[in-house]
Amino acid sequence: MARRFIVNKEDFIKNKENIYEITGPEVKHIQVLRHNVGDEIIVNDGIYMITKMTRDSVLLEYIKDAPIIGIPNTDITLYIAFLKSEKMDFLVQKAVELGVKKIVPFFSSNVIVKLDERDRAKRKLKLQKIADEACKQCGRMDVVVIEDFVSFNELTNTIREEEKVLFAYEASKDSLRCQINEMKEKNIKRVGIIIGAEGGFTSKEADLLKQIDNISCVSLGTRILRAETAALNLLSIVIYEMEE
Repeated sequence: MARRFIVNKEDFIKNKENIYEITGPEVKHIQVLRHNVGDEIIVNDGIYMITKMTRDSVLLEYIKDAPIIGIPNTDITLYIAFLKSEKMDFLVQKAVELGVKKIVPFFSSNVIVKLDERDRAKRKLKLQKIADEACKQCGRMDVVVIEDFVSFNELTNTIREEEKVLFAYEASKDSLRCQINEMKEKNIKRVGIIIGAEGGFTSKEADLLKQIDNISCVSLGTRILRAETAALNLLSIVIYEMEE
């Protein structure tokens, strides 16, 4: 299968019927991988043939839509308290490979990382690049979106839009199996997963989440897991069960 490239809308211009031009950072990526005129590549969700290459641009002729593969049937959003740099990078990469559709980082009381507006923009850009690279690596034909970072209060409003939200909480006694069975019975297709920071949630924050109607607290067992481990564990289980 042809290699896939993810190009921003502003860097992907339609010049005339079936002829497109790529500018921006993916031009260098195409060149580094030694593609030449006549090669077929996948750009976003279409298959194109390279017709001309310059230092700063690549001209393409549209051939057909690319086959849709690697996209999970269940639309899963990971709501994750912002983790330290390397842990956050690792989690985004692996969550995309497993099949998450969207990632919403948030800042709760016990989040250690402190970012100003400029740093948030830079981190979001880096995490989106990691997500894009992970999509290409694992053969997904969609794009996983890193949403704007939100506060805990904004999180409590955003999650109300989900059909079902699983809140991994160490003090919960509720069975994950029961919740998944209920989701299957109701044919739920949009699921949220909430994972707290390294220090967990405060009791006040946990109580606020538990009061929201579409949230169910679930236990991940008797062992206390690191935040990134808990996220990947719960995500793996949900995707496996919902994709059967």
